Amino acid sequence: MSGSQPDHHRTLRHSLESIRSELREHGIYEWQIEADVLLRHVLGVARSDFLSLVYGGDSHLTHTQLHRLDASIKRRIGGEPLAYITGQREFYGLDLEVNESVLIPRQETELLVELVLDHLTSRDEGHGPPTVVDVGTGSGAVALAVAAHADNARVIGVEISPSALAVAMRNRDRLLGSCVEFVLGDLLTAIAAPVDVILSNPPYIPSGTLASLAVEVRREPTVALDGGVDGLDHFRRLATQAGERLAPGGVLIVEIMPEQMDAAVEIVRRTVISIASVSTRSDLMGNSRALVAQKELSPLP
Repeated sequence: MSGSQPDHHRTLRHSLESIRSELREHGIYEWQIEADVLLRHVLGVARSDFLSLVYGGDSHLTHTQLHRLDASIKRRIGGEPLAYITGQREFYGLDLEVNESVLIPRQETELLVELVLDHLTSRDEGHGPPTVVDVGTGSGAVALAVAAHADNARVIGVEISPSALAVAMRNRDRLLGSCVEFVLGDLLTAIAAPVDVILSNPPYIPSGTLASLAVEVRREPTVALDGGVDGLDHFRRLATQAGERLAPGGVLIVEIMPEQMDAAVEIVRRTVISIASVSTRSDLMGNSRALVAQKELSPLP
C-alpha cells in the first residue's frame, strides 16, 4: 500500500497511548515526554500544535509515518538516545542539530553560558570587545548560546573532531549566520593570546567508570566522555594552556564533576600564574558544577 495512505486502525491518540505504554514497559524514565517527542517528530509538527492535533480529531498516521514511528521506538528501546533519533536538542533556547558525532548538550551545562554572560556584563567596556573561546565545542551549543546573547564578543569554538566541527558549523549557519568562528584543534593549541574568557565542558568521566554509565550515555562519543584515570587529564592540559593565554583579568570557566572540584581547584592554583581567585558554582540541584578562575588584572612583576 502507498505510504501516503492512512492507517485506519490507529488514530494519533491511540498511537500516543501505545508509545507511552511501550516506553514505560521498557523502563524509559521520562516515557511520557519522550513518547510525545517521538510522535511529534514523525508528524513534523510544532510543539504548540501537537496536542490539539492529537486530541482534537480522529487523524491517523500514514503507513510511512507508522513505519518511521515503529523504527524510532525500536531504536529508543535499544538504548539509542532520543536526541540522536530526532536529530535535535534544545539548548538555551536554540534548536540544535545533533548526531552521533557530538555529545548531547545537557541542561546543567547552561550554567556555563550564564557564568560567561555574567562576567561579560560586569567587564569594563574600556577594554574593548572580549574574546571568548569555547574549548571542545562539539555541536557548538555553548559557543552559539554565548554569541546569541553577547553581540560585542568575538566567540571562537575549538573542536578536535572534524565531524563534530561540521555539526557546529551547520548549527551556526542555520541559527546565527557567521558570528562564531570554528577552529579545528586540540584544546587551545590553535588559539593565540590574549583571551578574555576560556570556557569548556571537557571529557571528565574517569576511564574506569565508562562501562557503568547508562546505556544511552555509552552511545555518545567516547572522546567526549573519557577524562583519563581520574577524569582530569584534559583539565590539567587545559589549565596549563589557559594560564599561558588568558589576558589580565581573564577567566577560565570549566564544567567538571562535583567530586573532582577540590582536585581541580588545586590544579589551577599550582598551574596558572597570577591567579587572583578560584571559586566554584553550583547548578540548580545544588551540586558543584563549574570552576571559575580569574587572573589578576596586572601580572605580578
